[in-house]
Amino acid sequence: MKKLFTVIIGAAFTLSACSKDEWDTRNPYLPEIAVNVPINTALPTYNKLQYPGNAVYVAGYGINGFFVINTGTGIRAFEATCANHAINGCSKLTLNGVEATCGCSDALIYNLYLGLATTEAQYPLKEYRVMQSGTILNVYN
Repeated sequence: MKKLFTVIIGAAFTLSACSKDEWDTRNPYLPEIAVNVPINTALPTYNKLQYPGNAVYVAGYGINGFFVINTGTGIRAFEATCANHAINGCSKLTLNGVEATCGCSDALIYNLYLGLATTEAQYPLKEYRVMQSGTILNVYN
């Protein structure tokens, strides 16, 4: 029992010695906004998600909407807001095939297969969870 107490106290001191920046990798630019959206891929608007290599933009949810892509190995969804800028008029991303482009002066381009910028950037795109049941996708966080 004495050993367990010593281990717990040691762990508490170790964790308290870490700065917040060492363990908190939350993106400071993008707030948490609840998303829970069903998408029916049988509908013409979303039909191309049934085929690999296709992406669509879904407006009206999250911060600036979100992108959904069929990667061929699964479905992924990403917030349509640049992860490396404060939210403003230029931070909304534009869909270009399987890439998303930031409207700000640095014009960051993100690959939707990975959610990563094609050039050096601090944060990847904010990803949402996707659950698939037949032709229905549920995008949520």
